[in-house]
Amino acid sequence: MSDGILEVLRPYLNAILIGFGGFLVAFILSQVVSRVLARSLGPVWSRFIASLLALALGAWTIKLILDSTGAAGLLVVIVTAITGAFAIGSERIAGDLLAGIGIFVGRTFSAGDYVVIAGQEGRVSNISLFVTTLETVNGDEIYIRNAEASGGTVINYSAHPGHLISVKVPLPVDQDLNVAVEAIQNVVKDFAPELSGKPYHEPTVVVETAEEGYFIIEVRAYMTERLDSGPEKTRLFLLAVNAIKEAGLSLGPVE
Repeated sequence: MSDGILEVLRPYLNAILIGFGGFLVAFILSQVVSRVLARSLGPVWSRFIASLLALALGAWTIKLILDSTGAAGLLVVIVTAITGAFAIGSERIAGDLLAGIGIFVGRTFSAGDYVVIAGQEGRVSNISLFVTTLETVNGDEIYIRNAEASGGTVINYSAHPGHLISVKVPLPVDQDLNVAVEAIQNVVKDFAPELSGKPYHEPTVVVETAEEGYFIIEVRAYMTERLDSGPEKTRLFLLAVNAIKEAGLSLGPVE
């Protein structure tokens, strides 16, 4: 009787063993390929190719199960697929997979870019087939599903060199505004020499409003793109304030 039971269960056991072995090989091979290709292609593309290889081996394993075990293998594959679909949400995974391929093909952003994706801001540290990872200015990592990353508006600050920053300096209305503007323009013109000569990247000084006895001077300049713009904003503000003081003007309240 035990021989009969074993004979009945053999196709199912074979299907399970083939599936386990195939997916184990796919996992190990994808890890090896990722490490080998990382030296020449970089971490993002190496992981992408390794993921595609793992998917191909997974599909080949399913075909091998069906070819070797017939209806029994088909039953195992169907049960596994249904269970997996309910357990991890196959529709979401498929959507993330397709979106991940779209990101690689469309090149909307790539690793190292400073972006706003799905309402989150940071530098792209990794793009996999399913998830895009951002590094924030606080050192945190944000994991965004690729379906969300590609489904909304993407702002890529790294698409063109330079990132615009601005600071506002209040100047009492009894001070000479022309002298202040000229002094600031002279000190900020070389704020980012590496961007000099590029179109639309020259620093500007704008005065549009006056509030409660003060002119509001806005100083705009481009900086080389980086994760934290705070230090550069501070430097720009100090340059403007010191220029006003060195021009003999006062920043104190109106008498």
